Amino acid sequence: MNNQKISARQVKRTLTMELLGISTLLLPTLVASRSGVDGFFALAAGGGCAWLLLIFWQKYFRKSSLYECVDALAAELRFLILIFYGTGFLGIAGYTLYLLTSLIENQLLGKNWEVVIVLTLTGAAFFGLLRGLECRVRVYEVLYFFLLIPLLVILGLACAGIDPDAWTPVATSSVSNFLQSSYLSFLVFSGISLYTLFQPSCKNPKAAYRGTKHALLVLLGLNLIIYLILLGVFQSELLAHLDWPVIDLMAVVKLPGNFLERQDALMVGIWFFCLFAFLDSMLFYAVEFWSKLFPGQNKTGKTQRNKLLLTGVLTMAILMLALLLLHYEALAERMFFCYLYGILPVMLLLPFFLKIGRRNGQLM
Repeated sequence: MNNQKISARQVKRTLTMELLGISTLLLPTLVASRSGVDGFFALAAGGGCAWLLLIFWQKYFRKSSLYECVDALAAELRFLILIFYGTGFLGIAGYTLYLLTSLIENQLLGKNWEVVIVLTLTGAAFFGLLRGLECRVRVYEVLYFFLLIPLLVILGLACAGIDPDAWTPVATSSVSNFLQSSYLSFLVFSGISLYTLFQPSCKNPKAAYRGTKHALLVLLGLNLIIYLILLGVFQSELLAHLDWPVIDLMAVVKLPGNFLERQDALMVGIWFFCLFAFLDSMLFYAVEFWSKLFPGQNKTGKTQRNKLLLTGVLTMAILMLALLLLHYEALAERMFFCYLYGILPVMLLLPFFLKIGRRNGQLM
């Protein structure tokens, strides 16, 4: 039934798909450039901290979601926080669109197709939101094993090219570099905190929490396995300088029978669906937060039309941002690090202060 309610299984599969692409695409290079072989332990530490954060969400947002916590604030503060989160999610969506477009044009179609790629992805992202949350996660639920099984097969075949000597020596990175790698890993894995935004749509919140923990374990396990394989194949020095190491891995994997002429297309296809799921999710939450700034009138039809119009406006906004980043690579890099060391930490820490302030009656 299209009741806009999602199950624990859908939560697990959706969160895994949304975060798998962005984490395995970005983290190996970021972590290897700072910690080398010790990046494996930094990934584990970051995942452990994300687990602790998830326990906090379950404890303090078990009965009231983040949306409800924000709605209970004073009008002025509520207005500012809604703008901050709406703009924050919108920026992530725009950067993901830029990342996905760059991946497709660099690995498959070429620079001449850039406009066609970004327009097609933008249109698909817009239409992906028209039927609501439940229809979107149903698609991810079906795609889950169709993407996961080929990925596991490819990783298994890649093990033939591993040099175990590349996994040593360990404990050679500095404390500051290790902490920085752990911090970056934590930021990416903390995307599991999207559970607090899923919660109002879950049939069984307790089961959804268990599904979220399972998703984090699957996500962390796959990232650790992929990092070990990448270390064994490329070694830490080369891994630190590759733009898409998990995609480049396809170059060393030989499928039996050579039945696929473009093996890299298979790997890009897996990451395409994962990154697109993340893009659509970020756009969805941006629309949710911005729509609370412009509440509809009493008529349901008018409310739906207003939200559809808002979705179109925000979709055009991420299109403009992606085109800007595609033409100014330095700006894309500055935006990325601005999120890592500025916006994302605030997005994660702000609920702590909201909950404390609400409990003390200071933000009502």
